[in-house]
Order: sequence, then structure tokens, then C-alpha cells
Amino acid sequence: MTPARRSRLAWLHRWAGLVSGWAAFAIFLTGTLALFDTELTRWMQPETAIIPDKTSLTPTAIEHAQQILRDDERAGAPPSFLLLPDARDPTLRVLHYDGHSFVGPVLAPHTGQPIPVRQTEGGNFFFNFHYTLHLPNPWGERLVAMIAFAFAALVLSGVLLHLKRLVPDYFTLRLKAALPRSLLDLHVLTGSAMLPFHIMITWSGLILTAENALPVLQLEQEPPTQAEAPPQSSTHWAPQASLVVMLQQAQAHLGSMPSYVLFDDGKTTFSAIQHDSLNANDLSAEFDSQTGKFLSQSKEPSPIENAFYILNGLHLARSMGLLLRWLWFAGGLASSIMVASGLVYYTARQKKQTTHAFGLAKRLNIALLGGLITACLSFFVLNRLIPVQWQARAALEVAGFFGVWASCLLLVMAIPINKSVRIIAWATGLIGLALPVIDGLTVPLQAWGSMLHLTVNGMFLLTGLSAMGSLRFLPVWRSHD
Repeated sequence: MTPARRSRLAWLHRWAGLVSGWAAFAIFLTGTLALFDTELTRWMQPETAIIPDKTSLTPTAIEHAQQILRDDERAGAPPSFLLLPDARDPTLRVLHYDGHSFVGPVLAPHTGQPIPVRQTEGGNFFFNFHYTLHLPNPWGERLVAMIAFAFAALVLSGVLLHLKRLVPDYFTLRLKAALPRSLLDLHVLTGSAMLPFHIMITWSGLILTAENALPVLQLEQEPPTQAEAPPQSSTHWAPQASLVVMLQQAQAHLGSMPSYVLFDDGKTTFSAIQHDSLNANDLSAEFDSQTGKFLSQSKEPSPIENAFYILNGLHLARSMGLLLRWLWFAGGLASSIMVASGLVYYTARQKKQTTHAFGLAKRLNIALLGGLITACLSFFVLNRLIPVQWQARAALEVAGFFGVWASCLLLVMAIPINKSVRIIAWATGLIGLALPVIDGLTVPLQAWGSMLHLTVNGMFLLTGLSAMGSLRFLPVWRSHD
């Protein structure tokens, strides 16, 4: 590669990273958390711990859910849908979109009785933020699509720049070197070691965001997530025929237990996620809501559709097994570290730059990177501290998240950099270490008996310890105050 061409690539890599890096970090971090959105929702609703895993779904519970659907229809509620129990969530959920999030009763799968759970957006908040940045549609999705395009160029230029040293970079990490050097090593190591993951997740995300953001023909109706509303339908959307009978027939047609049920246009659609698979094409069976008559079954997808579903499955990891989801989680953390270390390295090496622009970039690194981690932890703290009985507590959790993030930004802008970065690091560490203690004081001991609860609290402890450990790297800002 000629020096002139390398210089152009370096310019593209540097500025594409600086322009898209802060948003890319937020997208990667919240997307990593969203891999376990269902588990985080269960942690944020500890009242569901009374339901053991693998609890069987009974006809009584289905009948109770159907009665709730009919009552919702008479009350003028928009079409609801059912989330049936599975290995990740043993409860039966009746959900509808209220204009901001998906809400509805949580039922015990063996009795159908409502479980008095606290209101929360749960892990779905991170999923929503990941692909919309919590902006109104379609602008949020379109902005994320542009960021994905910029990040794709960033990955490509980074690969070309380090192509000759791709193998040596796997084994280079000089933690005892000067901080800019160690930051560059960390940036290149996380980029090269997880290169296949970066390429896969970036380009699959680019294709998915383009498909969502642009007015193109949908391949097939996607299952509802708690981040997008189901389509509006006619007045009578609740099923009149027996859901129990339709569920039994759907299970026979699909060959497995359905995962969720949609109600729209006088039809009831049972869909089954293909678990332990990379293919996100859900099998479905459709029935007439009034008569219960079987209407149709999902067809074999074309090769192009199948390729899209595999890309969808690789990116969302919704149908993956637990081991692969943890591997994707590690890849997401590596991507977040790669972006953060690149941004901090770029500002740390500008020792001779005293312009307001670089001073602002350094402060934004602290507020938008470190402040986001503090805000995420605060989101979980608020879930435990806001009284369970408050009706608007889900909105307060979200408002608290953005309030803490904005406070970090104001703090960084108001005081010297070396002081603000220490305050945010200490706050992040203390919150992470305090979360398991707060959790132990505010939830029943029964919740602590689950591996899920112990794992989530263990991750909080690791985050707190990591934030405390990062204090040794903070002198980089002292000479740039």
C-alpha cells in the first residue's frame, strides 16, 4: 500500500470513528445487554421468582388469558398478544402497546392467576435503545442505519490499515507501556481478535437497519417485540373460539410448543421460535379467531428469504442457545471496548492540540462513554428503589436513566476533566458494588435461589470492580485539563 493511500485510509478511519464512535458505543453496549433482555426483565420483576422454571402451561391459564383478551377488546384496548412460557421466561404474559411500551398482566402458567409484578420496561429498554437510540420512528431507525453504514466503513478501513500485522496483533498488549500505546494495543487487539464477529455483526446490522428504515417490502411479518406495536386491526380482534383447542392443533401442526400468539384481522396466529438455531424464521399456524378453523401454515422460505432470516438470527441471537448467546455477549463487549479505546486513544495522543474542539471531544468521551455505563447501572438501581405501587414507575426508570446520563454530561462540562472522570469512575464502581446489596435488601430471599439472579448480580459486581480498577488509567486526562 502506498503512503498516500494509507494516509487516506487513516483519515477515513479516524474521522469515521470520531463522528460515529459515541453513538456506535451506545448501540453496541445496549445491544450487548439486549442479548439477555428477557433475563433482565425477569431480574427487574423479582415477583416472578415464585414461578419455577419448566412450569407446565395448563388449559386453565389459557382460558384466563383469553378472558383477559376479551375484556381488553370490550374496553377498547388495541390488539394484544400472548407470550407463552419457555425456557427463558416461565410466565404467561398478555401484552398490548400503550403508546410508549408494552404493558399487561403477567400470569402464573399453572393457574392463570395474575402475578403482582412491578411495572418496568425491563431489558426491552436496551433492545429499543439499540436500534432507535430512543428517538421517534422512523428517525431513530434511520439514524442507526447511517451509523451502521459509517461503522462498516470504519471496520473496513481498520482491516486494511492493519492487514500486515493482523496475526501479530492477536498477541500484542503492552499494559505497562505509556497509556496511549496501551490504549492502541487494546483497540487493535479487540478489533483483530474478534474481527469475524465485528464484520458479521456490522454488516448484518447494516442490512437489518436498511430493511427497517427504508420503505421496502417486508419478507414476512416479524414477531412483535416489546419495542414496536402490532398492527391495528378491526374492532373484533379477540378470539371467540377456544384458544386451548387452537393451541393443541397448532402444536400438532408445528411439531413444537408455540412461543407467542398474535391476534389481527380476525385471525389467530401461533408462532414457534426455532430454538438452538441460527435461523430466525419462526414457524407459524393460522386459525380463524371466530370459528377456530385451521387456515394455513407457514411455507418453506425461498433461498433469499432464508439468507435474510439467518442474518436476522445471527444479529439478534433470539433463537440461539445459551452458550452462543454468551459468546455473542463477549463479542459485544469486545466491540464496545474497541470503540471506547479508539476514541480515548485518539484524544489522548493529541498532546499538542489545545483547541476547543479537542477539549470538547475529551469531555464527551467521559460523559458519553463512562456516563452511559453509570446510567445503565442507575436504571437497575431505580428499579429497586422506586416504590412498587407507583403507577408511572416504568417511565420514571427511563427518565432516571437519561437524567443520570445528562448529569454526567453537565458534570464533565462544569469541572476540570481529571476531577470529573474520577467522580464518574467512582460513582460507577460504587453503584455496581452496591447493586447486589440493594437487591438483597429489597427483594424476597426466594429470588436469590435462581441462577439467573446470581448471574446478573455477579455481572454488577464485575462492572463495579472494573470501574474501580480503571482509576489507575485516569492520569491520561491530567495533562490535558
